[in-house]
Amino acid sequence: MHKEDPLKQLVIADPDLAKTVTAALDQKGCPVSGNSIATLVEETLWGFSLEISFGYAVAKGYVDLIGEVDLKKFYRYRNLVRSFARNGPTLGRIMAEYLVPVIKYGDNLFLKRFLNTLEIMLNKGTYTLKDPLKALSELLNENHIKAASETLDLFADTFSQDMSYVRSQHFAHVLPGAVLAFSPSRRVWQIEQFRRVIKSDFHLADSFMDGLEKGLHLLSKEALSSFVFLGLEKLKRNRKLAKKFFSLESKLGIDTFTELQVTIPISRVRQQLNRYLMARTGFSISVRPLSLLPDSLTKEFNKTIFVCSDGKFIYLPDEISMFSHKSENINLYKCLARLEAGHYEFGTFDFDLEKAIEKCWGIADLMDHDFEFDLIQNEEDLSDLERFFLYFPVKALAADLFTIFEHGRIKILLHRHYPGLVRQALPVLQREAERMIKKHKPVEMVFLLYLWIALGISEKERFGIDTRIYAYTKMFKNLFETTITKDSTVESCAELVIKIYPEVEKLLNRTLYFKKSLKEFYKPMQTPFGRRLRPDLFFSVHRKYEHLARMLKLKLKEKGLNIYKSDIKKRLMENNGMVSHQDLKEIICCFRDNHGPHMLPQQKNSIDLSWLDLSKVLGTDSITVLQKEDFSGSVSWHKEWDCYLQDYLYSHVRVLKKFSAEKESDFYKLTLRHHRGLVKRIRYAFELLKPEGLIRLRQWVEGDEFDYRALLDFSIDKKAGLIPSDKLYIKHIKQTRDVSVLLLVDLSRSTANAVFGSHGTVLDVEKEAIVLFCEALEVVGDAFAIAGFSGTGRLGVDFFQIKALDENMNDAVKRRINAMAPQRSTRMGAAIRHATSQLEKVSSKVRLLIILGDGFPNDVDYKQNYAIEDTRKAIFEARSKNIYTHAITVNFAGDPKLDDLYGNVHHNVISDIRELPDKLLRIYGSLTRH
Repeated sequence: MHKEDPLKQLVIADPDLAKTVTAALDQKGCPVSGNSIATLVEETLWGFSLEISFGYAVAKGYVDLIGEVDLKKFYRYRNLVRSFARNGPTLGRIMAEYLVPVIKYGDNLFLKRFLNTLEIMLNKGTYTLKDPLKALSELLNENHIKAASETLDLFADTFSQDMSYVRSQHFAHVLPGAVLAFSPSRRVWQIEQFRRVIKSDFHLADSFMDGLEKGLHLLSKEALSSFVFLGLEKLKRNRKLAKKFFSLESKLGIDTFTELQVTIPISRVRQQLNRYLMARTGFSISVRPLSLLPDSLTKEFNKTIFVCSDGKFIYLPDEISMFSHKSENINLYKCLARLEAGHYEFGTFDFDLEKAIEKCWGIADLMDHDFEFDLIQNEEDLSDLERFFLYFPVKALAADLFTIFEHGRIKILLHRHYPGLVRQALPVLQREAERMIKKHKPVEMVFLLYLWIALGISEKERFGIDTRIYAYTKMFKNLFETTITKDSTVESCAELVIKIYPEVEKLLNRTLYFKKSLKEFYKPMQTPFGRRLRPDLFFSVHRKYEHLARMLKLKLKEKGLNIYKSDIKKRLMENNGMVSHQDLKEIICCFRDNHGPHMLPQQKNSIDLSWLDLSKVLGTDSITVLQKEDFSGSVSWHKEWDCYLQDYLYSHVRVLKKFSAEKESDFYKLTLRHHRGLVKRIRYAFELLKPEGLIRLRQWVEGDEFDYRALLDFSIDKKAGLIPSDKLYIKHIKQTRDVSVLLLVDLSRSTANAVFGSHGTVLDVEKEAIVLFCEALEVVGDAFAIAGFSGTGRLGVDFFQIKALDENMNDAVKRRINAMAPQRSTRMGAAIRHATSQLEKVSSKVRLLIILGDGFPNDVDYKQNYAIEDTRKAIFEARSKNIYTHAITVNFAGDPKLDDLYGNVHHNVISDIRELPDKLLRIYGSLTRH
């Protein structure tokens, strides 16, 4: 910015705005003329004179345009804003803001069409402008010029029709949202069809939008055009029929849509693929839309990417419409997911740099690296595979060669284990490769190697490649076939890369026509459907386990115990971050067996790891150490609901039944003494719930004795000529209660928190509540059990048995209540399922599960919506087995999400034990009346 003098007037008028404008102009990548600044200041002050907000809009508009457009467009903007402002500052402000992208990105023809559409809309009123122009600006700013052009025509076609104020206002609100909701790749021709519908009859617009939401957006360009044609034919006969057709409410509309639809959304196949992946790999891997990948991890993606994975999810397109038949598009989803599953099943992501280097000693010197140092250090915070690629001058070439060999290795293993899968999937990849070859000739040597090795295309197919290059490529393929067998690991592919990389680099350097380095020239290989390894994604998800494994390896190495980092990481991943001394001993023994004579049993037992404090290394706040010697109770496995998969993960959570310790304490007695008034009230109230011995029921057709009042009525009715009732007897029924209750108590770490406005903790309130429960249930005579739960991770849920259903309320039970203490986390779904499994074995007429806790479930990989959905599912499962569930939450404000967790009538909140008697009587009385 050359001159600041013109801004002096703006500083006087509005110092803050002047500061903002100066900062914005300073960031311009080109010099800003004094005339442009003078115009900005002059027009802004003129805007202020009409309305303050108008002045701000003008200033912002000029700042956006300066340095972005030529002077002709710059002054065109000024003239138009002044022209519109003659009709008032409101219109002027709207145009000052929304004219900017039109001037910036549109040509003269577009501007002319914009002004014509604006005139049409202004005839309806200024109220029609804001949302439509905002949507148009978004499209222009995203450089979707064709879509913006079609949108202009849509607005013109709509508002040029004769309609009421309410209808115009409605369209001004809904049309912009509908346009922006269209998929960018389909937006242009979907708007075209929208225009056809609105031009024919704007009353059909809402029905068409409903239809698009229900599935019409999945139709191809030709299919949607055919659907609209048929719908407009219906309009000629009856508008009501056309509305139902477009909104997919009529059978004909649904059948037509089904027949025309070839696009398959991922939601259509997600559940089927998730079950397949779980069954085949044994891991909790599920499919997700590619659109959910974080932008930071997709910056290197190109438009051909159809599949990638990060260790937890396999990412697939949001929808596929590549083929003209629905079945082919469904098959493509299946093929991509099944091929990607091979990387998990056959250990692609278990790559260990140390194992790879051990395989490669004596083959080549890789840039004279200090391998021992590199194996331990990882200052770049990269995966082992990415670090391996860094050893090569052109890492992209090394990555491509590794992809070729690894895809080839996976193909060999799939041939062995799933020949049917290969017969189904390989032709799909081969056809896509042939399509790519037709578009991009000639074929590069690296891609030819991929065709031969990874896709199994015959080596007779030369694709016009040079004879010398062909000979070398054939030699590389033969080397692959002699090196890689059905028993080869992923590190064997690294060995191959090291063997052939120097030759490939030399050959590619000879093909360069310009004096460029191969590093500048080389572009990563394109593969069918963008199938590539993404170790960076996998590493980003499992970074924590990578760091922990490296730390453990270092500590063991200091004591002379060798171990592969990948083996520790794999164990951590399998056990959800938990590892024990026994796990490490097994890995150490495996390492020694593979590097020397097999160890004798007594040698294995002699490995001493008592010096290694795993809780300190792993951090008990986030990861629990498995102490196998503590496991004394029975183990149960329970399913868990994965809301992302929309399916159960069977045998996913391990629940260990533990017998609670006992502790001598006066807590139970002190609670009864301290709350003797409450205890008296609760005992009296629950005494009233006890049934009387017999109850008399009148007006029965048969019974134990005559009802004399009924006999009197019988005589009177008969004399009066009426038909008398035959219900003349009294029946005596013995009344009994048949109720079993399980009180499930949250013993998570958070129960150690203080209750607001009290000196006690949440657990103190819980224990006092348990004491009052015990006294109440003892009075009423119902069978009851008490259990606590806690734990960390899906493999470490603890279920503490404090009182069994058939156990008397003795001193031992009271000592166990005394001993209750905060433990770890809250995997509530598993605890509820385990409690349900106990209650469903009881034959009582009424079975009740009361959950006493301090809020929401929370555990390792079990948080927020996932945890809430699983807990709610567990409660529904209990209810389906006629087990009634009610929750009492201590010290938690009335969060509406508790309704999502328990249901709006199935939970209560208390913060003071004095609230319990009234609530307890009301809760218990209503639940046991069934």
